[in-house]
Amino acid sequence: MDGSKEALLPNFLLELSNESMRGLNGLGFKPRDLTEVEATLEEEVHESPTIQLKDDNLIEKPTPIGPASEKCPVVAVDVSSIRIGESEQGLLYSLRGAIVWRVGSSYNFTRCGPITFHLNDDMARSVVARKYSNEHVIYSTWSPVTERLLARLRNSLERWMQETACSRIGDGIVLLDGSLTAGTPDNPAFYVEAILRKARKNGNRVMAFSKETRLCYSGRKITRLLEGINIPCILDIDRLIVPQFPSTPVRLMGRVYLAKLGWKSFPFRVDIDRELSEEKSKDTFSLLMGSDLVEQGYPETLRLAHILSTFTANEVLAIQRYLSIEYGLKLMPRLSLRRSLFGPFGTCKEAS
Repeated sequence: MDGSKEALLPNFLLELSNESMRGLNGLGFKPRDLTEVEATLEEEVHESPTIQLKDDNLIEKPTPIGPASEKCPVVAVDVSSIRIGESEQGLLYSLRGAIVWRVGSSYNFTRCGPITFHLNDDMARSVVARKYSNEHVIYSTWSPVTERLLARLRNSLERWMQETACSRIGDGIVLLDGSLTAGTPDNPAFYVEAILRKARKNGNRVMAFSKETRLCYSGRKITRLLEGINIPCILDIDRLIVPQFPSTPVRLMGRVYLAKLGWKSFPFRVDIDRELSEEKSKDTFSLLMGSDLVEQGYPETLRLAHILSTFTANEVLAIQRYLSIEYGLKLMPRLSLRRSLFGPFGTCKEAS
């Protein structure tokens, strides 16, 4: 696989990063406190409301599965983001992605990034003015601006890397983090369509694993439908979900399953390319179990992609140091309003 920076970082993101950082020279800089718990984008955005599925239909019994005797290449992609600090005019975030692939018994990986952005209102207007995507998003709808802008940038990098990964193996399995649901302003459907087309062209099957799900059935998380089942199994819940989106812009581009891929493993929501036949979709689970490690029910290639894309405290410190020197940033004192008001009793989290 080609691991060059040019192959994995789209030019428009590099240009946008450079443009956003030009106005940073000489500004005051408040680096992120490394004693804080490191949080990814998913932990920082507000949790979306749950989706309650109709429970007037009987649930089918799960289908037991086992590993297939045949093997195939497996590739996985994940992207993470982290707040580096804040300037007088905006917030600084870094993105990094990783692609991990397994052929035979060997694992290989490549990482792209980190790439850093200075997020503020000016950058948001620049994104809209440049029309980096084919969709038309009104600037005033981005609220809060940094949260939505960060989601847009992160998704752009992730989709770019996913499309790259789809063309790097043939007759294999492509593993993605999240779901194959698309059609929102931050996750337009044409990105996912392009990824699926490229995967099919190369004979690949796309699977998306969700560690968390908003889907509920009878008042409980839908993954609990596999509670108490110890053997590897899958449960097709697609017919429960499709009626929830009859005429919305949101598109379910994958057939939705619940899956336990190991003995006494965790349950996951898994989406598989809807263009595959139902039989081939089910066979894909067995093919994955025979081609990759699935400890705790989660594919090892996808686990490694997450680990390799995640930032450590030392890496955040290195980025902070680089930015301070490169752009002549002036460190700003960290004022705790709670500490100022309450002295030693202001021990709760620092007020923003």
